[in-house]
Amino acid sequence: MTRLTRTLTAAALLGAAAVKVRVRRVTRRPAAMGEAHMAFAYQGGALFDAAKIRPAAILAPQPKDFEPAGSPNKRLETLYHRPAAASLHQELVVPVPKETPAYRRTFKIMLANPDKTDRWDDLILRYAKIYKLDARLLKSIMAAESEFNTEALSPAGARGLMQVMPATSEGMGVSAAKLHEPQSGVKAGAAYIQLLFKAAWRLFKLKGVRYTEAPMWVVQRVIAAYHAGPKFLTRQRLFPSTRAYVRKVVLFYHSKVTDLRRPARVTMQLPIYSESVTPSGSMY
Repeated sequence: MTRLTRTLTAAALLGAAAVKVRVRRVTRRPAAMGEAHMAFAYQGGALFDAAKIRPAAILAPQPKDFEPAGSPNKRLETLYHRPAAASLHQELVVPVPKETPAYRRTFKIMLANPDKTDRWDDLILRYAKIYKLDARLLKSIMAAESEFNTEALSPAGARGLMQVMPATSEGMGVSAAKLHEPQSGVKAGAAYIQLLFKAAWRLFKLKGVRYTEAPMWVVQRVIAAYHAGPKFLTRQRLFPSTRAYVRKVVLFYHSKVTDLRRPARVTMQLPIYSESVTPSGSMY
C-alpha cells in the first residue's frame, strides 16, 4: 500500500467515526425520570430513597405533625380534613371586628330602649326554630338591616324588619305587600337565610352539620350573600359595602343588643359556640 493510499484510508476511517459520534449524539434516548433518580440516588455504592430529598412543600401534611388548636397551623389541620371544595373559602370575610366608639354609642342607645330591641323576640325565636337557624343571627341581621323598625324601606326597595326585596319575598312564599307586617317580614327573612345555608351546605359539603353549628367563615359568607346575593357565597372579591355590612352584623351578634330576653311563648335551646380564633384570622 502506497503512502498516498494509507493517508486516504486513514482519513476515511476518521470521517466515518465522526459521523457515528454525531449520530449517537442526535439519536440517543433521554434518560427517563426514574433512571435520573436512580443515577442521582446511587452514592458511595449504596442506594437510598430519592423521595427523601424532595422539597418538603410538596409532601402531604401529616395530622400528627400539627400543633395544638389555636396555633398558626390550626388552619392547615382544618384544610387537611375538609373536602377540597371547601378549602378554597375558609377565610373570614372580615377579621374578627372590634367595637368602635360609634358602635358603642349605637349599642348604648339601643340597650336603653328594650321595648324596641326586644319587641320581636317571640317572632325571632319562633321562625328560628321553624327554619332551624341561630336565633341570635336572625336578630343580628334584623338589627343591622332595620334597627327593629317595621316600616323601614331601603332606596333599592327592600322592606320591613328583615329588609327583604319584594321578588325575594314572593319566592319565599310571602306576599311582598305584607313585608311591613312583623310576622311576614321575619318569616321571609328567615326563609331566605335558610335557603342560603342550604346552598352553602351543598357548596362546602357540610352535610350532617347543623346550621346553628356552622363555622364562622360559613356564617360570614351567608351574611355576605344576604346582602349582595347568593353568588357571593363563593366570591373572593366582595364590595366594600358588603364587607362593611358583614362587620356590622358580626358586631351586633357579639353585642348585648341581640340577647334574646323575651321568649314568652316560644322556648328553644340556643346553640353554644366554642369556636376559637387563630392568629391567622380564621375562626373554627
